Amino acid sequence: MNESGSNDSSRRCVWTFHQVSCTSSDLSAAERTTLLAILLSISAITIAGNILTIASILYFRQLQTRPNVLTLSLAVADLLVGLLIMLFNAMSSVHNCWFYGRVSCRVHTWLDYTFCTSSIVHLSCISFDRYVAISDPLRNNDSITHAALAAMLALSWFSFPIDGLAFMLQWNLVGLEEETRWSCPDDCEVILNLPYAVAITACAFVLTMLLMALAYDRIYRLARVQSCKINSLGAQVQKASSDAECLSKWNAMKRDHNATITLGIIIGILIAIWMPYFVVSATEPMVGYQAGPVAWEVINWFTYLNWMANPILFAAFNMSFRWAFRLLVMCSAFRPGIRGVDLFNFKERPA
Repeated sequence: MNESGSNDSSRRCVWTFHQVSCTSSDLSAAERTTLLAILLSISAITIAGNILTIASILYFRQLQTRPNVLTLSLAVADLLVGLLIMLFNAMSSVHNCWFYGRVSCRVHTWLDYTFCTSSIVHLSCISFDRYVAISDPLRNNDSITHAALAAMLALSWFSFPIDGLAFMLQWNLVGLEEETRWSCPDDCEVILNLPYAVAITACAFVLTMLLMALAYDRIYRLARVQSCKINSLGAQVQKASSDAECLSKWNAMKRDHNATITLGIIIGILIAIWMPYFVVSATEPMVGYQAGPVAWEVINWFTYLNWMANPILFAAFNMSFRWAFRLLVMCSAFRPGIRGVDLFNFKERPA
């Protein structure tokens, strides 16, 4: 979301190669090279991490659950951010210039808002799924029906692309003719008028974050009760380790409890990362667009860290994904019987 609205008349437009007119860069060649390497590394980690998440769910049978369909869909959205948004924005951020045409700038901005908002909505749906799972962990597959899952996927993917079309039609620039005249033609800056800034902040951030916070508050209360049940049932499992039904209940509750903790950490990081962007985005029209391009670039790339962090958090706090990632990275996933292994209780270090 390469947003900027500074009306600094001292900004100089220069003609670069391919006949594009952009703001002159204050960085030296060495600084541009270093910054580009850092931004491309962030993009590469985002792409690789989400490919690992997708491959893990598609390959390991234990991860092919109905709730993990949402996790798979989230990873696809995050992967698209890495491939279609971050790689192009890396060049634009370093050179203060969009080299790919003015129409593609609007398309890129539309996709940027669409994929990023889709990821946020995915996490809202996963919060609802966690609430159902921890409320009744032994009947989770029956509680989340195919119809409910399809509805959540449709909401995640198709509710906000229409909103992003405003950038294609330039509705966000209505009434901002004075501010936009300071921009160089090929800077690919995004400026939001007050109604649009308030609307997108309310819908894409405030509403979804409020729903996630309320859901997770309820989830946390249930998780504390479930933790006591896990400890109690664990004692029973130790006394009757041959009881398959008791062991199955204990493992199911532990997996759901583990997933709930992971989700809570992801939501907390999501709110912390996105808060600066939406606060500045909503207040910029009210204070006369005082944030400069550099400030916006820092804020934008700070939000992109969210999509890089999700796979890392899955590996750090979810035992099943941790072992799935490890087996894939170490090329041990194709050993006989590994595809159907119990990842949650997998203790043997792969050879």
